[in-house]
Amino acid sequence: MLENIGALLTYLIAVKDDKTGHIEVKGINSLQCLLKDFPRHIEALKKETGEAKSEDILEIYCILGTNQQIEVFIRQIRKIQYQVFNHILSDSDFDYKAYILHKLVEKKQKYNLFAQAAWLITYHTFCLEHLYSLQQFRLIGQDGKLEVYCLGMGLEYEDSRLLWMQSAAEIWIEREAPRISGRQVIINSFWLGDLKGRRIIGALPQNDGDGYFLLVEGGKKIRLNVGSTAYMNEQIGYKDINLFSINDINIILSNPVYSFGLLFQPYEIFEDWQKIFQYAIAVLDVKWTIKTLQEVYEAFLDFMGKQICECIEAPPMLTKEIFFDVYLKRIVDMREYLCCKEETVLSNDWLRMIGNRFIYLSNIYTLLEKYNPKEIREMNRTKTFKLTDFRQLLYESEKGTAYQKGIIWEEVAAYMLERIVGLKVNGRRLRVARQEIDLCCINISVEEELWNFGALILVECKNWNRKADVRVIRSIGQIMYIKGTTTTFLFSKRGVTSEAEAEIIQLALREVHVLCITKNDLLSISKKEEFKELLSRKWYELEQSIENDLGLLG
Repeated sequence: MLENIGALLTYLIAVKDDKTGHIEVKGINSLQCLLKDFPRHIEALKKETGEAKSEDILEIYCILGTNQQIEVFIRQIRKIQYQVFNHILSDSDFDYKAYILHKLVEKKQKYNLFAQAAWLITYHTFCLEHLYSLQQFRLIGQDGKLEVYCLGMGLEYEDSRLLWMQSAAEIWIEREAPRISGRQVIINSFWLGDLKGRRIIGALPQNDGDGYFLLVEGGKKIRLNVGSTAYMNEQIGYKDINLFSINDINIILSNPVYSFGLLFQPYEIFEDWQKIFQYAIAVLDVKWTIKTLQEVYEAFLDFMGKQICECIEAPPMLTKEIFFDVYLKRIVDMREYLCCKEETVLSNDWLRMIGNRFIYLSNIYTLLEKYNPKEIREMNRTKTFKLTDFRQLLYESEKGTAYQKGIIWEEVAAYMLERIVGLKVNGRRLRVARQEIDLCCINISVEEELWNFGALILVECKNWNRKADVRVIRSIGQIMYIKGTTTTFLFSKRGVTSEAEAEIIQLALREVHVLCITKNDLLSISKKEEFKELLSRKWYELEQSIENDLGLLG
């Protein structure tokens, strides 16, 4: 069910400049998105090559893992490709493209990384514009544990192309510094995603060695001395400032070594997975008790020990009853936070981390499905869409008093959001710091596109006959700062003023997104799937508008 979590698949595209010999390498990996989204990312990366000639472009798949894992993958891909070749040789009418596409779709529903990756590579080899020949080599890490198996997609076999492929892979490896932490393959860009948008608080001397570290928002440490270990999501603690931090207290309350006698190493990775587990059980519509929570939590610990972390047994110090009393309280706090109720326990850092680690949710949901199958199925269902009903709501939003129009306009927003798989309307008419939030949504999806919006999404509705002005945007920005959210959907019937648009750009430069949906946008909708497409398009348009903004330099 949960196989090969510790392996990593990366697709690289390398473009070579014949004049300078410079090789530019870009890529996407399975820590950034699910494999089912790889074809879309591959297409996007190809488009970025622009006017480059096909002979100056090389595509590479790399599988990273232990030696034993790599052997499993090699056998898998050879078996599949021999299977396809044999079908072609035995039947001249065999539609191999349809067969491979069918298998690729079929494997999307499963969680075996190697099988999915093998069919994806087979699709790339057989089904695109050219029939590629596979070129391959292996790289072994210095410690002998981590192996990188590289498959290059070349039109013909050339020694120079094989050398070029090796150079491109080595460029990526040097930049990403892949390593095995516990049982999981980790790369720099995955860890460093935690630092995006955080403010630097200050610099402090290291108590466990020479040099300094930067302290950034959320209590994260970045070591500065030469030769220090790679960034590993370390948190400031007692050994750094001789005071117990909130993180130290949270570790004591949530680390299973104290109640279960299980020490997971490295703890930073365990903590990330545990926070995603907590988020998943908080958003699941289950009334948790100590008994039901203990059952799924012990299954989670078993999964972590077998798939993710090294585990050492130690004598427990606290009872499990104390542990689960605290754990249930934390779930209640999370649920209240996700309903936009006031609280002081959770920090902005929690929401940030969830957004950076959403890829783990797929495995956690699979784990929970054994115990709560009905609730997991319900998460992927949406309400029925009828175009006539939706158009009727839009028509009614023009009738009645200003208050009545506002209520119907909120219903329009809710109607749209409740029909997007992966979003769940979690509250209406909520108060935050003496201001009202019309709606809020929580993100329960495993899709990268929806996770661009973050874990908690605010919704503001303005059914005005004039455009929303800059004061509206500044008020939204203030509420988002208080709650620690990164996206608000602004349903403004007439759109926003030019001054408000400029303010939206300034917020976007600080990783805060206000997406404006107008009545004309909604009138263009004819089927349910277009709701999600509309939001994604708005997000990408806003990102493109700030891509080359001079404000980034300031």
